[in-house]
Amino acid sequence: PNADGSAFFQQGHTEVIATVYGPREVQSRRKMAHDRAIINCEYTMAPFSTAERKPTRKSDRRSTEISLIIKQTFESAVLCELAPRSQIDIHVSVIQADG
Repeated sequence: PNADGSAFFQQGHTEVIATVYGPREVQSRRKMAHDRAIINCEYTMAPFSTAERKPTRKSDRRSTEISLIIKQTFESAVLCELAPRSQIDIHVSVIQADG
């Protein structure tokens, strides 16, 4: 599906792409909040983003922690109460990491 929003960020030689989907219908009814939108966040680093190639794992500890920080940041900045019973998905991908 097409993203509802996206951004490219570059600082030095570090490059990051972010995509946003939503607000849209909640995928999992048990996670639904009746009074606000929920925010889901996924942070990944491309395997080719650093000089040292590392095997990619979907849920390593560092990525999970960064995802949580991004989620908490957006929960305080987005007016989630304007879109009750919906979800907003944010995907952040580092495509080049250099410092």
